[in-house]
Amino acid sequence: MSDTTIHIHLEVDVPAANAGGFKELMDELVERTDKEPGTLMYEWSEVGDTGKWHIHEVYADAETGDLHVKGFAENYAGRFFELVDRCAGTVSDNATPYIKGVLEGISPTYMSQKGGFNRF
Repeated sequence: MSDTTIHIHLEVDVPAANAGGFKELMDELVERTDKEPGTLMYEWSEVGDTGKWHIHEVYADAETGDLHVKGFAENYAGRFFELVDRCAGTVSDNATPYIKGVLEGISPTYMSQKGGFNRF
């Protein structure tokens, strides 16, 4: 994490009945996000075959983070939250007021880096 990068880590539970729809939505979001300049990392991982997912997002700066979250909120959030049973998040404390507002409903934990480095 740096003082400009925005990190979002979501943990979601997807019921087995929604697995297919969730994977379709993932494919759409990954394809769309791949075209967003400034998205440094966008990874979706499932824990085994349990329906427990981790989504890790890293944006170069506030502008890029806002652009992605706005597109998600306007086009995908409804479907996303219909498909999941639970969503928890951890977000870098330098996230913009817009991002914090969109994520307010999941009451994320905000973290601040105290040491370490990355090589992005």
